[in-house]
Parts: sequence; structure tokens; C-alpha cells
Amino acid sequence: MYKFYWLDQIKSSDWNIVGEKAFYLADLMDKGYPISPGFVIPANTLWQFLERINWSDPLLANFPDSSLNFNIDDYQQWQHISQSINYYIFSADLPLELVSSLESAINNLNAESLIFQPYLASPKLETFGILDVKICQAKSEKFTQVIKQAWSEIFKAKSLLYWHIHQVDIQKLQPVILVQSLQSAIASGTMQAFANSWEIQATYGLGISIELGQVIPDSFLISPKNYTIQEKKLGNKIIAYNLDTAMTKVSYINTWQEIDNTQMPIPDNLLGLQAFLLPENVQKEFALRDKYLQLLLEITKKITNEFPTSFYFKWTLFKSDNHEENQLLITDFKDMQTKSKKSENSTALTREKQKKSLEKLDSPIVTGIGVSEGKVTAQAVVIKDFNPQLKEVYKEKILVVSAVIPSYLPLLKNAAGIISEQGGITSHAAILSREIGIPAIVGATNSTKIIKTGNYLLVNGNNGEVHLVKKHKNYPKKLDIEVEKKSFHSKTLFPIGSKLFVNISQINSIKKAQNLPIDGVGLLRSELMAIELLENRHPLWWIKQGRESELIDLMVENLTQFAAAFAPKSVFYRSFDLVLFNYSYQEKNMTKKLEHSSLNYPNNQDNQYSQNIHDQNIFQELSFSYKSNYYNPILGQHGTLSYMLEPRLLDLEINILSAVYKLGYSNIHLILPYVRSLEEFQFCRSRIETKWKDKPNHFQIWIMAEVPSVLFLLPEYVKEGVQGIAIGTNDLTQLLLGVDREKEEIKSYFNTRNPAVMMAIKDLIFKAKSAGIPCSICGDAPALYPEIIDDLIRWGITSISVNLNAVEKTYKAIARAEQRLILEAARLNIK
Repeated sequence: MYKFYWLDQIKSSDWNIVGEKAFYLADLMDKGYPISPGFVIPANTLWQFLERINWSDPLLANFPDSSLNFNIDDYQQWQHISQSINYYIFSADLPLELVSSLESAINNLNAESLIFQPYLASPKLETFGILDVKICQAKSEKFTQVIKQAWSEIFKAKSLLYWHIHQVDIQKLQPVILVQSLQSAIASGTMQAFANSWEIQATYGLGISIELGQVIPDSFLISPKNYTIQEKKLGNKIIAYNLDTAMTKVSYINTWQEIDNTQMPIPDNLLGLQAFLLPENVQKEFALRDKYLQLLLEITKKITNEFPTSFYFKWTLFKSDNHEENQLLITDFKDMQTKSKKSENSTALTREKQKKSLEKLDSPIVTGIGVSEGKVTAQAVVIKDFNPQLKEVYKEKILVVSAVIPSYLPLLKNAAGIISEQGGITSHAAILSREIGIPAIVGATNSTKIIKTGNYLLVNGNNGEVHLVKKHKNYPKKLDIEVEKKSFHSKTLFPIGSKLFVNISQINSIKKAQNLPIDGVGLLRSELMAIELLENRHPLWWIKQGRESELIDLMVENLTQFAAAFAPKSVFYRSFDLVLFNYSYQEKNMTKKLEHSSLNYPNNQDNQYSQNIHDQNIFQELSFSYKSNYYNPILGQHGTLSYMLEPRLLDLEINILSAVYKLGYSNIHLILPYVRSLEEFQFCRSRIETKWKDKPNHFQIWIMAEVPSVLFLLPEYVKEGVQGIAIGTNDLTQLLLGVDREKEEIKSYFNTRNPAVMMAIKDLIFKAKSAGIPCSICGDAPALYPEIIDDLIRWGITSISVNLNAVEKTYKAIARAEQRLILEAARLNIK
């Protein structure tokens, strides 16, 4: 017989076998706490099962006796390995002796339904969001499949990548499964206990609705000193989950309305559950009644004797067949202080020093708009005459500039923070800083005059304040003591129907994005991807110098990294959107100056560009000038107009895309930037067809819908071959409202929620649906104003693309918006 480890029989010597989760539950059960019964299937059960399989795939020839050898950069290879391993797992029969042992153990649980929780006994890695729980009925034909599903979680593509990132050999993994009984619940939730405060969350039914992000639970803030409620908030609990048999067995659920599974499908790992629509009067009540709240507090009070610092547990309140009173069980437990005492004390000391230092701060010397979260203390460098050769001087410094242009990106990657006098929430400074992950403040008036190079500053990207601090203060280089980073768990959220994409442009953002629940890259800005490799030169400079093939190779090398990382998911590549100016004229008149003083401002120029060039570095003017004293370059020679004026730019893009496809990457699609007219699109499409003879049929050509003219002519664009649109809310807003989004002094007038802008977005979505093409939205609006997502989903947006830091909240907002539509339809059916 196979050996399983029952929670009521686990000994201290079993720690390495059962892992932390089961050990703590067993320890609490032994001390008399109400714990949901269950047993652990140890790791050797899985490895013995794998040993029995005849692995015929050459890549798995020696598996599981030897490590898996594959190129982590080759997505197709490790996807194949993942699929192959799981194919063998599901094709093989469980040993009869194992099935018999499982049947016996599950019969002892005397449960109607079961929950299988895979996790690692060792090494100690956080696997929430990596290894999904499984739920099924307590029937042999069900749980024998579910145990395979739980094991297969270890070898999914996302898991293989996760083990690789943490440098863990798969053979050293000790994956176990905790099997527990599952009952219909009256209410469920969590308790998070710290030394100075306790927080309870509660919702109706099973707690899965909290984990899926489909409800905002009730919350109670408790003082552990006197066990009184300091604050309580009613949540937003529209739906609840329970076992699909709950309606016939639990009387209190009779008022709940079953939601048709075709309207709200149950995720594959949660089969056996039923979603319910809660009556409005139930929604307005707290899920946890006072009587059971007090019971929960009593249990927590006792646990503090065992874990005096901090801990977390999940609880469920259910109707017991054997008791008149409802029963409260702990279903999961986590010690929040499992770090070493040295580490714990060090962290506490650091935080205490930070807190005391902040309390002594003087008034801010500069204020602006915090556009990228976090706090940092470092030395300032005021940049007036930008010199790329001094990049080591700028490293790990707070950069103080008049305006941020994309040419600064190489500096931002290694900077501690950024302060800019110009720019708004949707400015390029904000976009770049958020992707790179450094604190940033824009609209900081006179900062280049007030701040001196060498000053030590505390930059608070959360509230837009800049403080002068003393050099000797012992701040870490990067800190955020008020906003604690949380693990991203949305991979376990309820599936969404709308597509969610991410906007990225930097190679080092790829790994951050790969583990997110996204459908690909919705906006890859080519000029930001290429900023370093272009060496601050305009692409036309490379072409003129006879270095076009070199540039193509560099671009292809970068672009294929995105294609490989997200394959087979789509990557929408927006081609160069650079201000053209009169490049040939400038080049002719500046060549000598560039040769001798390419990094300095020219003192005198007698041509029409003299004032612009005097105010900006020559290379910035030639390539990435987003600023000018005379006009907003959004109205200048860029976008597809620049391709008509200088076709070599478009030819360059065609050659890049063609080369990527020849390398076997077929998931890249093109978005043409800033299209003003049908003639511009016709020119681009015709040239692509002419220059790229073997263009694959599935290759898509989209356009940015940011110039208002697209709104009126979309049907004509579709007739000419447009296969999708990406709404750029930043430019669309400023063009519709006549507001420069980079200008801090009129920032209050830049608002995508303006009725005119929202009507334009709605019309674009409707016209795209009518024309049968996908419609994406990829500006900052959905992240800045998540309340508009309800409207976007209701109108029928195909996809939403946001920055990395906005993926989680956007995912949840989409899920809630889709559920509201389903629930509205359900209510109509009820009536």
C-alpha cells in the first residue's frame, strides 16, 4: 500500500516530507484547533509513477532519471517538452495499488467533494499562482484524473520557466498534494494577524470568489490589544460559489439564484462548483455574523500564543450534519515570520530607521506629479548639456532635467530616479519610468534651478515630493516603505473573455511580463526598443552611412527576443514614429559640426532650425525631438506621413519584419503609427505588398486610431485593407481637446474621461465591430481611469493593452466588468 500522511498523524520528523503547509495545519490540529481534515500525497508517489512511464520522446529519453536539457530561450522547445510530459502523464494508468490506496483514504474522509492543493515540500518557493488547486467530486473516476492534473501543474510551461528562473533542478523538486474534504460553506475568508493589527476578510460561500478577484470582501480591522473592531467595511459581494449540490442540501442558499454555466463558465480546475447570484438584500449584509466573528477572534487570540509575531490563515464557516451549531474550520495556514531572526531583525531595524528619517524630513523643496511609484534616496545630477559619454557619471543618480526625451532611456535604465520640469501622467517620461521601474516625478517646476548637482534627495514617486536630505543618512538606494510589493496571483483568477495585452519595449521587461496572465504584447514601440542600438542616431543616418544591413540585424536580434518569449501569442509591433524634420537639409549643413562636436550645443546656426537646435542637442533634434519651443511636434512630419516623405524608412521596417518571419517567428504583426489619411495607408500597404513578395497571409496590418480623421473614415480604411485598430488614447485625447499632454500647466484639461473623448472611443469600437475587425485600446486611459473599463467591455472592445504595473488591476477590472454584464443578463432572465 502507498503511504499517505494524515494531518492528525504527522510528526515533527515529517517536515521535509509534507512541507510547511501541511506541517502547520497538523501542528494546530494536534493542539486542538479546528482544522479541515486531510492527508498528504508525498513526492515519491509522483516520481515512482513517472519511473513507470516509457518515455519515447528523444528529449525525454532519460527522464526522470536525469535533468531536462533545453534552451530556455527557445519557447517552442520548452513548450514542446511541457506538452510531451503531460501527454505521457495523462496517457499512463495509475497503478492499481495506488488507486486502491486513494479510494481507501478518500472513503475515510467521508467527503462529498475534495480539494487537491499541489505545492512544494522543498525547496521553499512561493507557488501560489504557479500551481493551481483542483476541485472534484469524491468519486474514483474523478479523483484519479484530478491527481494527474495536479501533478501536471509541475510540468506546465509556466512552471518550467519558474523553476528555471529560480535555478531549481526539476529532479530536486519535492511536489506534494494536500487532499482535504470540501463542503458547502455559509461564509469563508481570511485572517491576517500582525503584532499591531488584525484584518479579517469575509464573503458568502466558498472563498474561491475572493481568490478569483470576483468580489470585494467585507473587511474588519481589529485591535489585538483589546480585540475590538476598529473599522469595518461592507464589501461588494454580487456572486458566491458553492458546491453544485448545495442548493438541495443547505437551506440558507435557497434564496440564491444559480447562474447558468454557459453564461459564467466554471474554470476547468474548479469543476463541481456552482456560481450563484446573491439577492440584493443579502449583498447589503455582512457575510460574517457577530457571533462567528467573536469565535474567529477567540481562535486567533489562542494562535498568537503559538505564533506571536504574524500569521495568516483561511477559514470556512459551514453547517455540520453532526452539530446544531455552525462550525468554523481553518483550511490553510501560513507563518509570516519564517525568515531567519537575523534577517527579520535586520529588516525591522531598516524599516525603523527609514520611518524615523522620514518623520524628520523638512518640507519638500520641489513638488510635482508622481508618475512612477516608489521612493529613492541618492545624489542628484542636473542635466543641462546632455553628454552620452558621461553615462557612468549619471549611474545610480537622480536625474533632474527640463524634459525627458527617449534619448535619455539608456540613462534611465541605470538611474535611481527622475525629476522633470515638463511632462504629465501620460508623457514619455512617465511611460518610460513606469516600464523601467524607477520613481519619477514630472511637472516639477523650476527643479533644474532649485536642485544643485551633488544634492542628496529623497524622491517620493507616490506623492510627487522631493526632499533635501543629509548625505550621512543611511537610506537604501531603492525603497518603498509605504507600499509593500505583493506577489501577483492573477493566474488563478477567473478567466476573462476580453484579451489583455501588455505594452513593453525593453528586453529586460520580457521576464516580468511572461508570468502575467496576458495574451501577448499589444504595443511594442519600435523607437523605444531601438533607442540604445541606434546610438542616438536617426535611422536615416544609418541608411545614409551605408549601415542599413547592420541596423536591420540589430533590430531583428531585438525583435526576435520578443517574438520568441511570447510565441505563439501575438506581438503587435508599432513601426518607427519619429519626427522627420528636413533630414537631408540638416545633414548637409551639420555634418562637419557633428564630426567635431556631436555632443555639444552649437552656439550659432543661421538656418531656420537655429533656435530649436540651440535648445536641444543635435542628435536629439535629428532623431527623437518630442519638444520644441515653437510647436508641438505631434503636428509635424512623423507617423506614416514620414514614410511617404522618406520611403526608405518604411523599406527598413519591411526588411526587418521579413527577416523576422524568415527566422520562423510568425507571431509579429504591424501597427502603422499616426495615420492621418487614406492616402498614407494606401501608400504603406502597397509598398509592403510590393517589397515583401512572400508576405504570409496571416500577417496583419493594423493602424493606430489616434488622429480623429480615422473616426470618420474607418469603414473606408477597412475597405483598403486595415485588419485592426489600436486606439491611442493619449494622442486622441490631446487632438480632440486641443491640449498638449506634455504641458504641466494645462494638465487639468487633459482628461480621457471627457465626454467627447469617450464618445469617440465608443464610436471607434462600434465601427470596428460593424466592419468585423478587432479593436484594441493601448493608451494609458484604462490604467489611469479603471472605471472606464466597464464601458469599454459593454461597448465590445476586443482587447485592452496596459503597462506592466497595471496588468493585475486591469485584469480584475475586466473580470468584474464581464461578470456585471453576465449578472445583468441573468437578472433580466429572472424577471
